[in-house]
Amino acid sequence: MSTESFAEELLTWYAKNKRDFSWRRTKDPYKILVAEMMLQKTTSKQVAELFDRFIEEYPSPEALAKASISEIEEMITPLGIEHRRAYRFKNWAQEIVEKHDGQVPRRKKELTSLHGVGDYIANAVLCLAYDENEPLLDANAVRVLQRFFGIKSPKARARTDKALWETYGKMIPNGKARDFNLAVIDFAALVCTAKNPKHDVCPVSRACQFIKSGGDPPEY
Repeated sequence: MSTESFAEELLTWYAKNKRDFSWRRTKDPYKILVAEMMLQKTTSKQVAELFDRFIEEYPSPEALAKASISEIEEMITPLGIEHRRAYRFKNWAQEIVEKHDGQVPRRKKELTSLHGVGDYIANAVLCLAYDENEPLLDANAVRVLQRFFGIKSPKARARTDKALWETYGKMIPNGKARDFNLAVIDFAALVCTAKNPKHDVCPVSRACQFIKSGGDPPEY
């Protein structure tokens, strides 16, 4: 199966199976930045239980910059590593207010200069808020690529492999980066799971290299 066919199949699957979260119903770059920072090292379910309340309390970078670290920490405790998260929230909010007139930047260099913002979060803002054709390669997307295409990275942490980022970026259908990235995220969460992948409902199982090389066969 070509990368084009793979993308088409996933987009068709996503249209019927996509998950609904508050941060996916907006293109507000501030809300997306908050969500992506929250989603690090935690689950979507945990973030969903907290996100709306956090945005109500801190609706803008200015509001967040004025909060104390202890106040932020208290609110985000359910997510874990709350002190480090709170410190990052406070700092990047201040930087946005002081250096960018309260507006989340739309250039990658400026985004990655914000405290705690790396390539993935910067790309998430560019793609999900500003409709840029940027890839979102995390451990889950790596798993999908490795299983389906048999792609292997020489890096111990494949998600840091620039060549893999480039390969993934080339798979994105032009103008459909938002849906494609979210399709891969949801596909990894619902079907191509780390343990016990659901081959029986996988839309691309017949062409999957993981199955062909000895993974558990699908049941038809």
